[in-house]
Amino acid sequence: MGGLTRVLAVASNTFRETVRERVLYNLVFFAILMTLSGLLLGQLSIRQDEKIIKDLGLAAMDGFGTLIAIFVGVGLVSKEIDRRSLFPLLAKPVRRSEFLLGKFAGLAFTLLVNVAVMAGGLYATLVLTGRRPDAGVLAAVYTIFLGLCMTVAVALLFSVFTSAALATVCTVSLVVAGRYADVLQHVREAAPGAPAWLVQAVYYAVPNFHLLDVKDHVVYGDPVGARALAALTAYAVVYMAVVLGIALFAFERREFT
Repeated sequence: MGGLTRVLAVASNTFRETVRERVLYNLVFFAILMTLSGLLLGQLSIRQDEKIIKDLGLAAMDGFGTLIAIFVGVGLVSKEIDRRSLFPLLAKPVRRSEFLLGKFAGLAFTLLVNVAVMAGGLYATLVLTGRRPDAGVLAAVYTIFLGLCMTVAVALLFSVFTSAALATVCTVSLVVAGRYADVLQHVREAAPGAPAWLVQAVYYAVPNFHLLDVKDHVVYGDPVGARALAALTAYAVVYMAVVLGIALFAFERREFT
């Protein structure tokens, strides 16, 4: 229980730090965006209006969350190193693994609050514009949150290995590659000389955000079943476990001077 308590303490401190950095202020912008979009789209047909509001809201939720996950996630470790606040912390009975997991959990909770408030804003916009709340939106919100947690894990991994600037570039590159992971399935057709094992290795190495993207299904009213959500959850958990495992291994062996 002592280890869990220390992880939760680091997570709580991380959440307070992100709030002090005003990272949640984007929620105000999101609320204004959703309200204005509902008013501006009021002249469209009810069905078309509802689709656009859902699409815009979910896309904004994903975009804002991804920016937070990348730029705050990269700084979780590198900022502590630059300020040299990491050294006295690790001198206390806090293991490096507990520190890293606490940082991950803290930012994941920040993103959970972020996504939950944004989802509330989306539902409020639908209601205020005379549309019926759609429970299916929650499926897209959930998969967006899974993707954001995967992004945080990737950001932490690169921040352990290199500087904040390079870690940001690497994280952004991998996230963009993950958005188009489905394209890798057709690489062999476009480049017959590419080794099959290399294509498969790259495909499994990048976070497959395309697989987690169910926004179109929700916007057009296609149900996302519990079995599909369970499979997506399993994929996200396994990917995060592998990435965080590598990050923990590297962090335990890194020398700080």
